[in-house]
Amino acid sequence: MPTPAIEEYLESIYKLQARGLRVIGARLAEDLGVSAPTVTEMVKRLRQEDFVSVANDREIVLTKRGREAAEVLIRRHRLSERLLTDILGMTWAEAHEEACKFEHVISPAVEAQLARVLDYPTTCPHGNPIPGSGQAPETLVRLSDAEAGARAVLRCIEGEDQELLGYVQGLGLVPGTILAVGDFAPMEGPVRIRLIRDDGEESVFVALAAAERILIKVDGRPAGPGKKPGP
Repeated sequence: MPTPAIEEYLESIYKLQARGLRVIGARLAEDLGVSAPTVTEMVKRLRQEDFVSVANDREIVLTKRGREAAEVLIRRHRLSERLLTDILGMTWAEAHEEACKFEHVISPAVEAQLARVLDYPTTCPHGNPIPGSGQAPETLVRLSDAEAGARAVLRCIEGEDQELLGYVQGLGLVPGTILAVGDFAPMEGPVRIRLIRDDGEESVFVALAAAERILIKVDGRPAGPGKKPGP
């Protein structure tokens, strides 16, 4: 079994690749908050143990063994988050912090029981797919790339940064939220969106850095007469 230190690297590589990012040493060091020499030494170890390969352009790629190990860890992390939010009522940020501890000690038997008790969820609380759950892929758009006036359903908060999760949940942006995209402030300012609920609508401003991590399913319909974003 991989050590906790190796698991952290595999998890980081997996998530960066899932975001469509090219994984190199500098990006990995930034994501993990460690020095470049530390990453160099660990990547050397990961190569020796057949968890990753390194291409000629220095891109770090998970091998089959590395991907399987990462998926086990991420599945246990996201099941833990479900337990902590759905059953124990913790916030996303609190659950993420605790799940980081749980993921390294959950056994296959406990994992199976967790999935059963939680009725086999397909995503974590903020919409990221649970590996092995069979969730069908969708064509999603980043909120930062959406067109003004588009109507959409929020599907996923990409990534599991504690600060990001607390910020987004505080705005009421949870999977399943129906929204209409408004205008983008200049100079990389926030995007204005309307949250559409049965009891009314609410306008909120979302920082661009967060909007880049929010994935939505655009339904193709305009916001509708009288409901286009405005001042």
